Amino acid sequence: MSHIQSYQLPDFARVYTVHVLTTGEIISSLEDYLKVKERFAWVDQAQIISSIFRLRRLTESPKKSVIVIYEENRAIKEYVNVEENFRPLIFS
Repeated sequence: MSHIQSYQLPDFARVYTVHVLTTGEIISSLEDYLKVKERFAWVDQAQIISSIFRLRRLTESPKKSVIVIYEENRAIKEYVNVEENFRPLIFS
């Protein structure tokens, strides 16, 4: 007799970070971010990671959540459960 049980793991919620430059340019890829990361040295990386884990619990599939980090005004905004085609505002 087998005592093996199988479980369906839930889909992990999708949480993205997006950086918006003062010019309004949206940076969403790691490659592009690495070119401008010194402009976002003020961002507390531990806080962003904590926000990602918190938003994962709040985000319902198939939607996503987005953390938008604005260079201008040094603002960080969170958008929870947005549609796949969501684009953040280019101003904070």
